[in-house]
Amino acid sequence: MQRSGLLVVFLGFCLLSACAVTETQSSLNANSASPLDPLATQVDEQGQYKLLMDLAVMELKQQRYKQAEPLLQKLRKLNRDDIAVYRMLARAYEGQQKQHLALLAWQQINQFAQHTIDDEAEYARLALVEDEYQIAELVYQQWLNSDQLNHRLSALNNLGFSRLLQKDFAQARSYFQQALKIDPLNSKALNNLILVDALTGR
Repeated sequence: MQRSGLLVVFLGFCLLSACAVTETQSSLNANSASPLDPLATQVDEQGQYKLLMDLAVMELKQQRYKQAEPLLQKLRKLNRDDIAVYRMLARAYEGQQKQHLALLAWQQINQFAQHTIDDEAEYARLALVEDEYQIAELVYQQWLNSDQLNHRLSALNNLGFSRLLQKDFAQARSYFQQALKIDPLNSKALNNLILVDALTGR
């Protein structure tokens, strides 16, 4: 009697264990991402995005700007909020001598909330290359209000250089002198002031 009772308990335990295993396997199967599952699609899209990004980075490193451009355009369509894509696209344009498009890309970059002062510097630099002096000077004027001394010095030197390119030598000299008042040993301002004096015959 005791033996049969133990046998019933043992069989009951085995049946319960089997049910638990079956239920666990069913749960796992239910939670597994099927090919039609949205999560699987999302992973595929993320994988595709990463692959395109890696290819674009490789093309830029190899200075194959023309090949990089369509990849970056596709990335931009997939995610218009990725500032890194716009930075790379600006490089691709400039590498192809498409300066106007590069300038437009930097303009877009500087509309992102997370843009940096380096992004502003690139935007202003390319604006000077394209003779868009007002765009560049607007950036530099904003830097004059910076808490960072280096930013203010860069602003004065770059404003002076912009005026130098426009042959406004008096204003260029004024900006360089202002930079030297802040930092008398600033080599960039000193060299630019020497250049102004040489151009004006002083």
